[in-house]
Amino acid sequence: MCIIYMREYTCGCEEEEEFVQCEKRLGTNVRCDPVREIARPASMHMCRHHMVREGKDEMHSKA
Repeated sequence: MCIIYMREYTCGCEEEEEFVQCEKRLGTNVRCDPVREIARPASMHMCRHHMVREGKDEMHSKA
């Protein structure tokens, strides 16, 4: 079965990280249906969409 590896970030977002085609469909444009989702360990960071550029309002962690 084809697999999608998922990562959850501290902001609550969950993103696809990697898609791996099963051996049966390797080298084709076909995927399994359904595709198996596997959660990778949660990130200690926010996703790139919730991070700001340097000089913008910054949020600091409460360590």
